Amino acid sequence: MSSGGDERARQTSALDRELGTIGTQSVLLSQVVADRLGLHTRDVEVLDILSRGGARTAGELAELSGLTTGALTRLIDRLERAGYVRREPNPRDRRSVIVVPIAERLARDIAPLYAPLERELTDLYARYSEEELALLADFVGRVNAAVRQHIARLRAMAPDGSPDR
Repeated sequence: MSSGGDERARQTSALDRELGTIGTQSVLLSQVVADRLGLHTRDVEVLDILSRGGARTAGELAELSGLTTGALTRLIDRLERAGYVRREPNPRDRRSVIVVPIAERLARDIAPLYAPLERELTDLYARYSEEELALLADFVGRVNAAVRQHIARLRAMAPDGSPDR
């Protein structure tokens, strides 16, 4: 008979494995979608940021994607040529542009690639009560916050791993 601590350790270990698998599967999904569209994986990731959050400045996209401004400029150029985004002047800062997703193009080309997964997730959500869904949403939100915080810590480190700032 295992103690409560052993069971908790087993469950948290299983949860850690599953969360890691979600991360890996997310990367693989982005790659497959990118391949289907003739895009780069990072292109799809930036399109995901735009589709979830709407228009963003190039600086915001650089921060959210982890890309340098130079790399992001080339990425936006590719997406603009492919018809997925357009640049608009930033009314609050004439030195910057706002990158606007072209919703019709995303709906036509990208949404169908995710539709079967969205249906499966909708069916999965139906198996849980409202209280359970609230708990899951809270947990996933906290996991995302922890990952964002860890990314910030890693970015603040010097190349040798010591605190940089």
